[in-house]
Amino acid sequence: MTGDRAEVPRSGGRLLLGELRPERRGLAGLTVLLVVAVGLPVVAQLQLGRFVDRAADGADAAALTRIALLFGAMLLVANVLQLVVTWLAVRLAWRIGNRLRVDLCRHALALDLAWHGDHSAGEVIERVDGDIDAVTRFTSTAVLQVVGNAAVLVAVAATALVVEWRAGLVLLATVGVAVAVLLRLRAVAVPHHDHEREVLAQLYGDLEDRLGGLEDLRANGAGRWAVDRMHRHSARWWRAARRASLRAEGAYASTGITFAVGTAVTLGVAAYLTSQGRLTLGAVLVLFRFVQMVQAPLERIGEQLNEFQKAVAGLRRAARLLATPITLVSGSEPLPPGPLAVDLDGVELRYATSASGDVDVTGHLALRDVDVHLEPGTSLGVVGRTGSGKTTLGRVLARFWDPTAGAVRVGGVDLRAADERSLRRRVAVVTQEVEVLRASVRDNLTLFGTVEATDEELGAALADVGLDRWCAGLADGLDTELDGTARLSGGEAQLLAFARVLLADPGLVVLDEATSRLDPETEARVAAATRRLRHGRTLVVVAHRLATLDDLDEVCVVDDGRIVEHGPRAALAADPGSRYAGLRARQATTAAGGPGRAPAPGAAAEADAPAREVAP
Repeated sequence: MTGDRAEVPRSGGRLLLGELRPERRGLAGLTVLLVVAVGLPVVAQLQLGRFVDRAADGADAAALTRIALLFGAMLLVANVLQLVVTWLAVRLAWRIGNRLRVDLCRHALALDLAWHGDHSAGEVIERVDGDIDAVTRFTSTAVLQVVGNAAVLVAVAATALVVEWRAGLVLLATVGVAVAVLLRLRAVAVPHHDHEREVLAQLYGDLEDRLGGLEDLRANGAGRWAVDRMHRHSARWWRAARRASLRAEGAYASTGITFAVGTAVTLGVAAYLTSQGRLTLGAVLVLFRFVQMVQAPLERIGEQLNEFQKAVAGLRRAARLLATPITLVSGSEPLPPGPLAVDLDGVELRYATSASGDVDVTGHLALRDVDVHLEPGTSLGVVGRTGSGKTTLGRVLARFWDPTAGAVRVGGVDLRAADERSLRRRVAVVTQEVEVLRASVRDNLTLFGTVEATDEELGAALADVGLDRWCAGLADGLDTELDGTARLSGGEAQLLAFARVLLADPGLVVLDEATSRLDPETEARVAAATRRLRHGRTLVVVAHRLATLDDLDEVCVVDDGRIVEHGPRAALAADPGSRYAGLRARQATTAAGGPGRAPAPGAAAEADAPAREVAP
């Protein structure tokens, strides 16, 4: 898949700055409004001091009324601007948050199956949505609660220096010490919030795994075990959250102590200067109001520190996810139309990857020295014991992995050079675990408009796989909402997936154990649908039940990651010394329930003979 980023951010700060660049104009306008909204209350306090001094000097009521009206107008406009700034800030925060979610989701989907095997679905959801939710919650109020209040502190301190420089210096020192304490304790607390988010993601991941296996847990009486694991994960989260909260609350308490000391000193200086006749009563009132104005911003900044630390931890984790290298990078060459030829030349694949995304040479060798050639329109059955590598072979054809060595070509195009969109249109995969989406039948067939089709074409596809009567029995037909697999049996879900393939009209179809869990009657329906899929397409069928391969052109036997036999299906079935004939005989004997019967010729060879290559 494609990595859209030319340079992956190395830190949460760089990631956020990158997302803010498209919002430069909006940020500039927001800054202007914020400066005015912050500055008006400070200037209004000067008017309050002027009102007191003019009243003490015996000014007339009209002059005092004008000052009072100006004071009230300034505060009213400031409050209106604060509402506007909050509205704009929330919109900005959600735009940035949604872009981050899209980037993270796109990047996670582009990572290979090895990465997803190491990260549960719940953990991925927590990273893509939970971490960014913490960022959005904080940034939606940060403009007023942190940036705005920090601007208030600076404006008040600067104005206090003009009113009385000595009292202003004390107030400025108080603000400086409080900010230093906040920054220092933030650095101490952020790693603990980062750890808390990691533990929470693990809790969600484990919960998702337990819910996914709910039926097995109930059937085997393992509910207590699942609850015990939930308690253990919850306890880890509680301990991590407690440590993070104690450090965040410590920062808030330290700020409060700093503010209390600074307030006392500031008012003491003002009282002394008043007794010396160096300050008017109005100036003292202004300084007192400034002290009150400083108190609220410091408290709000302290209150927001905990959310700020969670947001920073979320950004760091998002940056780490985006820094995970994408190993499957899209090429630019489209796959040709029509049935597609398949060529695997010396293919080798190791599963394990290192943290950097490079292949780990010590990993499990899943495929080795695989050479296969299929002409366009040919059908191939892939058989072998469990763990032999046959499923891996099918997934390599769909480029779920890139080979460690060798090349996989479909339609004459090396898949590493193939355009990703063209590959997904021209190569289709149906597995035994079909995903039925919680959406309408129409959306399940077209995957929300990915495939364009009329109602007549949708009906024809359903009829081709034998689901026309099933659809006709639904209350709203194609617009009926499907609740996962609640309305479908396993066989119907498989047939629905086959209908998707028919609509997409790919040139290569890979069926991976598509009939392994079906009853004979449903299996027969799926077999009929499989024959329909063969027309005008290359077909690769990975199967345990060898009877499902009777209509195919060729068969290959996989053992320990190697192709140990490959040839025409009919010829191999008629050859009593072939591995394929031995597998058929053994499976027929097992199905017949005759443990006393001798295995058919070739079965012993399958068990004891060394691997041998048979030319196609």
